[in-house]
Amino acid sequence: MSSTQGWRKVVQHGLVPKFSPLILPARGLKKKHVIQFRKAPVEYPPVTGTENWRRKMRTCFRCFDVNGAGYITKEDFLISAKRIADYLDLNDERAEHMLYQRISMWDLISKRKEGASKISEEECLKSAPMVFNQRSCRIESFPLQISMHFTSVDLDSDGLISRDEQKALAYSFNVSEKDSQKVFDLLDIDKDGVITIDEIAHAFAEFFFTEDPNNT
Repeated sequence: MSSTQGWRKVVQHGLVPKFSPLILPARGLKKKHVIQFRKAPVEYPPVTGTENWRRKMRTCFRCFDVNGAGYITKEDFLISAKRIADYLDLNDERAEHMLYQRISMWDLISKRKEGASKISEEECLKSAPMVFNQRSCRIESFPLQISMHFTSVDLDSDGLISRDEQKALAYSFNVSEKDSQKVFDLLDIDKDGVITIDEIAHAFAEFFFTEDPNNT
């Protein structure tokens, strides 16, 4: 069975290959990266849930709802994983590594919802302010989600996100290549052509913890 056929079977039947987390070579990394926020999440004021902030959450929800079913489910994470694997023509090892990261992200989200099998947009909007205002979220789970997200996008494990890796992520969420380019240019703060985990952390914190409609 080819890699593509295997992935199709996974998505159609909701199966996840049985494998252990793969330790891929971290080329160029000499030690575990510790996230350095420009502004710590706990330093941001409480989220009040303004209409502008809710609009951002709707945008996120609709990206994660890859199949457009109106709910975020485990299947959406499986489909997005397959789309990345297809876009970059990943070999089986790297495809499985990336799939593991995606499923881990879903498990974290589902656990927060007491094991829910699906999450609606309204459920997301209703609970989001409370979640992001929790101190435990800002200190523990938010940095963890950033790390998991970064690892799932950094497919060659070199500690950086390239333009191609960002394009693959955008494609997996049905985001256009044009919009992907705009996002990359915003995230790449020092304009060196790659995105670091600290740049991702800064962008995520500014996106989720600020309500100023003029915030870039």
